[in-house]
This record gives sequence, C-alpha cells and structure tokens, in this order.
Amino acid sequence: MKMKKKMFQNMESGALCNSDMKQVKYKLFYGFLWLIMLFWFIVVILPCLWMAFSGFKTAAEINATENVRFFPETIELGKLVRAWNILNYKKYYLNTFIMAIGCVVADVFASGLAGYVLSRLRPKGHKLIMGLVFCLMLLPTTGTTVPLFVTFKNGIIPGVSMLNTYWPMWLMSAANMFNVMLFKTSFDGVSSSLVEAAKIDGANNLSIFVKIMIPLSVPVIITVSLFTFNAQFGNFFWPNLVLIDPEKYTLGVQIYKIQQVSNASITDDIKMMGILFSILPQLVVFALFQKHIMGGINLGGVKG
Repeated sequence: MKMKKKMFQNMESGALCNSDMKQVKYKLFYGFLWLIMLFWFIVVILPCLWMAFSGFKTAAEINATENVRFFPETIELGKLVRAWNILNYKKYYLNTFIMAIGCVVADVFASGLAGYVLSRLRPKGHKLIMGLVFCLMLLPTTGTTVPLFVTFKNGIIPGVSMLNTYWPMWLMSAANMFNVMLFKTSFDGVSSSLVEAAKIDGANNLSIFVKIMIPLSVPVIITVSLFTFNAQFGNFFWPNLVLIDPEKYTLGVQIYKIQQVSNASITDDIKMMGILFSILPQLVVFALFQKHIMGGINLGGVKG
C-alpha cells in the first residue's frame, strides 16, 4: 500500500491523478503505457549495448556464426586506450567540436533574433512570415538537398565556393524554423510591462533583446544549444557531402571512411570501439543537462 502511495503521490500535475488511479480502467491504462515505454526502452537500448559490448569482443567473436554471445568473454579496459591510439581521433574530435560549436552559435543568434522580431517587433507582413515559417517546418529536408548543394558549390558570393568548409553546416543551423518558434513562444511569455519600462528608460530594440529577453530565456537557450550540439556532433550527411580535405573530416565522416579502407590494424572490434567513442560526448551532455532540456522545452511551450 505504501509503495502504491509513493508511486502516485506526484500525479496531480499529470494526465492521471490519484483519484483516477482508484479506478481499474485507469490502472490498466497506466500499466499498458508502462509496458509500451518499457518495450520502447528495450528496443532503443539493446543496439547501443550490443555495440558497446562488441567493442570489447575480439574480431573472431564479432564475426562468429556459431555460439554467438551478447557479452564478450573478457572485458579488457586497456583496449580503450589501444583503440584510441589506433584510430587517432583527437584531430577529428577537434574538427567536430569546431563545427558543432559554430552551429550552436549560429543557431542561437539567428533563431533568437528571428524569434524576437516575430514576437515583439512584428513588422508589416509578420503574419505572412509566420505562415512561411510553418510551411518551411513541413518541408522535407530531402527536397532541399540539391538546391542547397548547388548554392554552396557556387557560393553565396559568386565565385567563392563554400565546399570544404564548415560554413554550409553553420548556415543551415542558423535557419532552424523549429528553434525560431521555440524562441518566439518564450519571448511571448515575457511580461510586456518589462519591455515598456525599458523603452521609457530609453532602451532601443537591441538593448531590450540583449538585456531583457536573453537573460529571461536562458533555459530555452540552453535547450536549443544542447539540441543543436547533439544533432551536429552526430551529423554525417552534409559533412560527408561538402568536406573534401581529410584534415577537416568530422568524426562521422572519418568513421565512414574507415569502413571503406582495408587496414589490418583496424579490425571490426576497433571499429565498434570507434563508434562508441563518437557517441560518448552526446551521452554525457544529455546525462548532465537532462533537466535543463526538459525545463527549456516546457518554458518554450507555455505563454504567461
């Protein structure tokens, strides 16, 4: 009885409250949802665990067709250092961080300004702009691949190609329509009295944006930054498409290139360890900032 009480004591703010849980149909519904989430968790976590354990297996264990095991026979932690030295990932980590951080800066700056304009300045035709933003959110990314590549190849400035640079990824991050709406909704929740008081004191629009809107939107900024960082750290398609010089390859591109090259020292277990290295920063970032992510989403979705 005490266990049930503890389980449902914080349900007043959810879809099901304590009074609902006294009815059998709601208990069954709750149990059904719990089973679905458990099943989904297993589906998501099993491939990750298999990849992690495969990194500690030998190449023979990975390629075995009989007596296949999920867990390795032995776990040798020294293999982490050996794999790191063989793959020489330091350079690719640095390239990936440069690209991802640039994308974060571009996304927060451009999306924040766009959200502020749509929320507070509301220039003539802002409703049309809002409609275009929603339409762009529905536009499939595959439909824009060729036009974007041609634009980056020819260059925004005629004759200045952006291939073999990180500019294509930075510019595309600055045009994230979902984050524009997230910032707009957050700015809509800022009290108009604060803005009016700042205008009376002589503050211009840029000052209001920097000194009022940005400090009050820190949770949303953190959320957008984390989402963008995680997405770009694992980005493969566009870096593989535009980066030509191996010295500028990101982690995702280098992992792909390793699969294409025959190297006796890079066996299947080392490749698995390389994939594990590539996802560790994203796992660490999400584990450390999970509360900020959920708080930022909730704040961006509530007007008050």
